[in-house]
Amino acid sequence: MDTRLQQLFQVLRWCGAAMIVAAAGTFLVQSWDHAGDVTRYLALLGTTVLLPGVAYVCGIRMQEGRSARVLMLTLLALVPIHAGVLGGFVLSQFGDVTTSVAPVAQWVAPNPVAALLLVAGASFALLPLMWASFRVLARPHAALLTGVSAAAHALLLVPNRSALVAALGVVPVLGAASWCAARVKPQTLEARLAVSSLLAPALVLAARQVLFYDVSTMFWGIILGAGALALFILGKKSGDAIVERLAGVPALLSVGAFIERPIDWLGLSLSSAWLSYGLVSAIVLLAFAWSSPRSRAFFVRTAVILNATTAMTTLLTDPRPWAALQAIAVGLGLLSHGFVTGRRAPLYSGIGLAAFGFIIEVVHAIDVFQPSGWLALAAFGFALVALTAWLERRARAVKVSQAESERCHNGTFDEPSGSRFSEITPEIGQIEAGTGPAIP
Repeated sequence: MDTRLQQLFQVLRWCGAAMIVAAAGTFLVQSWDHAGDVTRYLALLGTTVLLPGVAYVCGIRMQEGRSARVLMLTLLALVPIHAGVLGGFVLSQFGDVTTSVAPVAQWVAPNPVAALLLVAGASFALLPLMWASFRVLARPHAALLTGVSAAAHALLLVPNRSALVAALGVVPVLGAASWCAARVKPQTLEARLAVSSLLAPALVLAARQVLFYDVSTMFWGIILGAGALALFILGKKSGDAIVERLAGVPALLSVGAFIERPIDWLGLSLSSAWLSYGLVSAIVLLAFAWSSPRSRAFFVRTAVILNATTAMTTLLTDPRPWAALQAIAVGLGLLSHGFVTGRRAPLYSGIGLAAFGFIIEVVHAIDVFQPSGWLALAAFGFALVALTAWLERRARAVKVSQAESERCHNGTFDEPSGSRFSEITPEIGQIEAGTGPAIP
């Protein structure tokens, strides 16, 4: 019974917090005509200032720390709303106000001085409250989290609504939040939520741009790329392989967003664009694999599967020499891996993929007298032979190096021929026996 009551109390606490955040969130999309913008914001600020007082009563007078911590978390959730409204005031006086923005999202200050005073007054009131909240939720790192949170929310005040500026604002917020999470290493639920609140400014920036302003594929590419990098760094620092591997999802989406404009500019066909996506994605995935020994096999496997898929689907729908050569390369790689490790699945799949690509390339070379046919096939053969020779040389060098290391470890040294060592060996023996010449 006690457990159920505790769970009920927890549900009721979070329901109350959600109602407070929802009430404050209406200020971002308000439709009130009978009150001025400044008056409405002062009402929001006054409501926010009441939260620490209620938290004090719950925590000190009623000795109920959980409700107090929930209220302090609620205060942190309200700070991005304040920054968004203040950003509207600053934009109305120092930026280019576009008529395309809906009236519910417009906040207009009477004059530039009023806009600056609103920002200064809100900062003076909210910064100590933010510090107090982080002090309650993550005491040892309160100053660090307060500084990072203040800097992140300051980006919402920039009076520019272009897609590039918004994307470049999201990137440092994600980077700072990931760095703080890796440094703080929160252990409790409240501390994790406090650190997670650092992501709120990035969410508000992205949502504001998507809902009310213009976006582009470059915008999505930057945001998704920054998210992928943040996940990868966070997983690597915390030692969580799952988080580290999840970075591959936004990374692949980011590659797709970034290559759209170059593909349109070059006028590539759909099949060529699909092959280009596979190659560029492989570069990103292999870079992750090179940076992470823990997830190296996963990223390499993903890159191989993706390029095998792009090559096979292209050969089945729109056979092209580029796809055939890519299929041969991926197939030979799978064949080599399966042959060395003794695994039949990659061995047979590699043989099949390479043979299919080889047949398509030979047919193309027979049908059309172009460099993409016979010349590409011959060049690929030369490159393969040269690569094999280089790999064989490297393998032989590694084998010799390992043999020398084993001899040194076992204490067996070969006397260097033609050296001074063989000449001075008798003298060394005389000196050790005491019959040699005295050393001055």
